[in-house]
Amino acid sequence: MAQRRALVLVDPLNDFLNPEGKLHALLKESLDTTNAIANIRHLLDGTRAAKIPVYYGLHQINKEGTYAGWLHMRSNHVRNKDKGVFVGWGAEILEGLEPKVSNGDVVVSRHWNSSSFKNTDLDYQLRQREITHLIFAGMVANTCLEASAREATELGYRVTILSDCTAGFSDKLKEAGELVWPTLFEEVTTSKQWLAGLKEEPRAKV
Repeated sequence: MAQRRALVLVDPLNDFLNPEGKLHALLKESLDTTNAIANIRHLLDGTRAAKIPVYYGLHQINKEGTYAGWLHMRSNHVRNKDKGVFVGWGAEILEGLEPKVSNGDVVVSRHWNSSSFKNTDLDYQLRQREITHLIFAGMVANTCLEASAREATELGYRVTILSDCTAGFSDKLKEAGELVWPTLFEEVTTSKQWLAGLKEEPRAKV
């Protein structure tokens, strides 16, 4: 059976990517260095031109009652609750990066911690469509992106990381990820290189 691919776009949310977002200031240095937002926009255009579906792994929405009765909150849950991270607009997808049903894009159930697979239906949705190779982009390089890609490897997927379509909470943290990723995943490349490779393939392989 021919390889079946999907792009997994992790947390392209306003609180990360919009200048008014609650966590944008922490990511700004790395976002600017990587030019991540522009690269993600170009990536989505190229991916959809190749008829490859995009799966959206999004963080849980923080609203009244989200953490009611929780006895084992982690520090990130406390931060999100107390500082109003991922509330309303902050938990929405950045304008221009939204899913397109006409492309076969899928928005999976939202994750509570870092991995887009844990306590979500991402794996189930992918296996229903017999996807075997996942290409990862999105936020944040050293947390949700890497955690999701690691879990994908454990589940048996082939994994590609697009290093110019993510950002860390500092340039140094992002660079640390880039040192580790080649030891964990089959391919670490840039969106431009990956998209160029798609154009060289016969359409039947997509």
